Amino acid sequence: MFKRLVQLFRGRPHRVEGIASLPDGEARAMIVGDPFNEGAQIVIARVEGQLYALDALCPHATDGHFNEGKLIEGRYVWCPAHNYRFDPATGKPIGAVCKKATCYRLEVDGDDCVVYV
Repeated sequence: MFKRLVQLFRGRPHRVEGIASLPDGEARAMIVGDPFNEGAQIVIARVEGQLYALDALCPHATDGHFNEGKLIEGRYVWCPAHNYRFDPATGKPIGAVCKKATCYRLEVDGDDCVVYV
């Protein structure tokens, strides 16, 4: 029972292998776990050496997904459907009126990371 309660507040851990090779100023989109059962579509971005994980869906509307590849200005994920930028560290929109993107806790483990969704 206690373990289940902890998982509700921490999220389920999902290992992402080899993400340490992600260059600074870039993002990679992926699916972790089963997206129909406690998994998610996420984007992992590296900004100034730090890795961040966000839900890949733009919070503005369900038809937008964050782009992978080069980050805008080397630091912002971008939704090409709405032309909105978001700070991967906080999920806050930059220069747009929109709610925050969902951020996930991420822990680096050698060449891999663990994302709690």
